[in-house]
Amino acid sequence: MRTRELGRSGIHLSEVSLGTWGFAGAYGPLADDVQRAIVEEALTAGITTFDAAPLWGDGAVERLLGEALAGHDDVQRITRGGARFEDDRVVKGFGTDALRADLEGSLERLAVDRVDVWLLHDPPEHVLREDALHDALATFAQEGLFRVWGVSTTDADVGRMAIARGAKALCVPHNLFARDLVAELATELEVAGCGLLARSPLLHGLLAGRWTEYRQFGEEDHRRERWSTRTLGIRVRQTNTLRFLVRGEVSTMAAAALRYVLAEDAVTTCLVGARRPVQARDAARIVGEPPYLPEGDLERLTSVLASMGA
Repeated sequence: MRTRELGRSGIHLSEVSLGTWGFAGAYGPLADDVQRAIVEEALTAGITTFDAAPLWGDGAVERLLGEALAGHDDVQRITRGGARFEDDRVVKGFGTDALRADLEGSLERLAVDRVDVWLLHDPPEHVLREDALHDALATFAQEGLFRVWGVSTTDADVGRMAIARGAKALCVPHNLFARDLVAELATELEVAGCGLLARSPLLHGLLAGRWTEYRQFGEEDHRRERWSTRTLGIRVRQTNTLRFLVRGEVSTMAAAALRYVLAEDAVTTCLVGARRPVQARDAARIVGEPPYLPEGDLERLTSVLASMGA
């Protein structure tokens, strides 16, 4: 497993990181022993970076990682602050006391004194303008509670403001069907030395290329609400149009999707989820080495995606 430096932070992350949002039931229930087996398989496969949030499972995911990663001093931990469950609903809070409580709670559950990357969990732009927030971040950094801070967002303006205010990590969706945000911010990321964490590189499983347009999702699977039958059918057909990428060392659509993300210079790591241990192992195996996709295929891909409006 290759590593990349997070911007110019001095922190190196594995090119594939294990994302754990799905551990909290986003795709349906997942037993604790399966979650632990996935983490163990990821470690065996050479993945060293693990992504979590206190919001996921109301702290349960962080606690499981704290137990599963105990004794592994050579791994990097990413978590978030600013969003939590209260009375069965998500509450945002970016005041100093709320953020300290989030951060200290994460450290306790992860069983560490410091996290490598601490992300503000989808903050509004105006919060990032506030000096009080940056005073708090400076204090937490001086206390050694995190190595660098960043922002998780889907909004270009929020990302731009975070970069301007000194964020060293930006976590955004980036995949074959979601490319514009990274393209829009790539120059600013490079100039500021801010690293990119690419989430949803497989678009919740769609870009693994194993579905038909008749794919059904369980009652507790968020994808049941994400795509209508018509929209899913369109997306499956669009994915099938990209199968020209699967050739040579690029053995599957999943490999093509992850390699496409890693071919972007701005990207530090792909945050890849798994529901079975073999999926963590395969994600680490299929990314290969540069050049991740042939130059000719990347050029063809640009025109194909433009023609389908994706």
